[in-house]
Amino acid sequence: MRQGPVCNIELGKNLPSTPVLLRLAEVLGVTADAILRPDAEAPLQVREALAEYAPYEVPPIRDGVSLPDAGIAAINAIARDYLALEDICCVPRQARVPLQVPFEISFAGLSRLATQFRALFGVNDAVVFDPLELFENHGLRVIFMPLETVQRFSFYDAANANVFIFICADINPERQIFGLAYELGRTLLHTRSAFPGTEPQLDEAESDKAARHFAACFLMPEQAVRVSVAQTGVLPDEWDMEMLLRLKHRFGVSAEAFNYRLLELGLITAARQDKLRAAIKRHYALHDFAEPGDSRRILSPNGRLGDLLHIALRRGDTEARTIAARLKRLKVNCKR
Repeated sequence: MRQGPVCNIELGKNLPSTPVLLRLAEVLGVTADAILRPDAEAPLQVREALAEYAPYEVPPIRDGVSLPDAGIAAINAIARDYLALEDICCVPRQARVPLQVPFEISFAGLSRLATQFRALFGVNDAVVFDPLELFENHGLRVIFMPLETVQRFSFYDAANANVFIFICADINPERQIFGLAYELGRTLLHTRSAFPGTEPQLDEAESDKAARHFAACFLMPEQAVRVSVAQTGVLPDEWDMEMLLRLKHRFGVSAEAFNYRLLELGLITAARQDKLRAAIKRHYALHDFAEPGDSRRILSPNGRLGDLLHIALRRGDTEARTIAARLKRLKVNCKR
């Protein structure tokens, strides 16, 4: 057994699983009942606790996310497997960036929050080509898998000060990238409520709007966008689709998101932005939301998850083989 689970059993934090219990009884030369009921008191309570024992406690899915029961079961299994692989590989479960910080819920406050997190990620105002790599290198858990009813969602792992971010594997990379930053924003909005004196939780529409603004500021920082626009010399009323696509590719976002960010920063006129937005929506409608001008991002999904699985399998861990089979069955691709 790994050291962590053994310590938890010794400290009384967890009950042993059935195979471990039987092995303990064999080695100690006693019955399993003698281990479970050394003083013969409250045997029913102990048996119920053992029956309900699960090796990892998976946080509930965020409110407002509707998934079929089979989808919830699959997601819980994947989350437990991710935690197990972290244990097998002896890596920290905690994220390398704090996910519980106080901030003001306003456009300015969310913009400052995005700037703060870019600094924590070590990129400041630099243009980031692969935000996925950035997230995973800082210990955030990102899982790409088939999702039938939603494009993305996340839930906070309070026990380990980390997060699980699930992204639909079938959407284009620009929407996947935006989903990463959006779900980070949703997590920070959720954990913010733990601080005393904060405003009540936002409703779903308000949370969605706040998370979108955070994502826009995180992926398209004001200074970087202004510098990129200034280098082209394009004026607010001179934007056309080709120029929009040229610049949006630098930030790895959708044409729709970049077009709106330009308006937010006063870098495009409202009339020109409306015209481009209408053209973008027509393109999305005709091409099933494929990006105009094609995508220039190629992400490597489940990179950290795949790396952990590879190491666990190399070590000959029997649990890792079970996890590998389950991930394959759930169509979670871990190949680079």
